[in-house]
Amino acid sequence: MKLRVPTELSDKQTEEFQRIYRERFGEDISREDAIEEGLNLISFIALVISKDGDITEQ
Repeated sequence: MKLRVPTELSDKQTEEFQRIYRERFGEDISREDAIEEGLNLISFIALVISKDGDITEQ
């Protein structure tokens, strides 16, 4: 199974990641860092759930 991983986050997704990060770690994260960390998290989850490690960027 080939999973498609996004290469960008919407404004809403970025803001949601920033909100969750602030709630979890008690500090703010920049928009740029939120995008980078959010995409890294999505890629990691896709790799973990894919059966054969076959992921592609969308």
